[in-house]
Amino acid sequence: MVGRHKDNQVGLFASVFAMFCTMIFLHTSFIPVVVVDSLVSSDLVRSPTYGKTFPALHSLEDYEDGKVIAIGSSIIQYSVDGHCIEDNMETNDVSVFNLGVSGGNPYTEMLQIPAIIQTNPELVLIDFGPNGLWEFYESESLDEYIQFRFSINSIAMDNSDIGEWTELIRERDRQWIAMTDLERFELTQTYSQLGFENILMEYLNEQFDLIEHKKYAPKPNEAGWFDYLKTPNFLAPKYELLNDTEAFELIDEKMESKKHAGVYNPKFNGTLNHLAYEYMLETLTDAGIKVLLVAAPHHPFIYPHLEPNQMDGFNHTIDNYAQKYNVAQLNMYWETWENSMFRDRNHLGDHGREYYCERIAPVIDQIISS
Repeated sequence: MVGRHKDNQVGLFASVFAMFCTMIFLHTSFIPVVVVDSLVSSDLVRSPTYGKTFPALHSLEDYEDGKVIAIGSSIIQYSVDGHCIEDNMETNDVSVFNLGVSGGNPYTEMLQIPAIIQTNPELVLIDFGPNGLWEFYESESLDEYIQFRFSINSIAMDNSDIGEWTELIRERDRQWIAMTDLERFELTQTYSQLGFENILMEYLNEQFDLIEHKKYAPKPNEAGWFDYLKTPNFLAPKYELLNDTEAFELIDEKMESKKHAGVYNPKFNGTLNHLAYEYMLETLTDAGIKVLLVAAPHHPFIYPHLEPNQMDGFNHTIDNYAQKYNVAQLNMYWETWENSMFRDRNHLGDHGREYYCERIAPVIDQIISS
């Protein structure tokens, strides 16, 4: 009886231990998938666009056709329609993907460079306007944005995505970067409850139609995933619905304060954003990847507000980097496009994107063929 009791204790302990190990395994392997899927497809955070960067790049590693990848701020996010550009290109079997992110700046976007190299693209389009050449400043909202972006990106990263960009991270921002699997899992737990709630609501909606649940984008590798990466969900028309007088009044009021901000006062060199650009360009070109620096125009009503030589830092830097790193540039910033092509002060609308397609497609063809 004593021996049988001991055997039962051993068996019970083994069962409990096995269950514990199973729970740990499921906890550490399932939760990250749930959270990443929710970040990409739902309104778990402000926009699913913020969560798609690394899931997109990881899925593009096995994409069969050639790849052109566009990265940068909302300016390139609302300029690049991958399907439209592909339709205007003569090169076959090359797909154009838009990974632009609202609020993105060189400092936040440099994190994806090692992952981009792993996808082995034919070309990388880098958003390069005066809005990316400002000096970092003390700002609670800017710090919160960096914390948010670094945390979201860290959740979906792999250890192989860690690169020399870590040398440029400010000490105050290092806490938001996950350098190990454990740190990554700890960041993931921040969103785990919301992630499971989202998955549950999605299931109840799909299986039983019990609640209304909106899905904002496909999950990684679902049907439509690559189409979404080519042509994201663009904002609805805004200034296009106004007459010229109404648009002028809005821009005139906005530019009175905006013209003094860093985005309209680009520096020549030495800023953290300059260092990030230099890391991106040096790392990509060293890996044998072609780069195109792209500057889109702003609404024509903003230019009268600019002082002479106010944009010299931008003009100098784009030419300097193109020559120094032997990369191509398409500088359309000083071109005057029709008012109807802009959704607002600095973002293209539907007509603007169509014209952008026509302009950039032959440039991409030429770079790839050369």
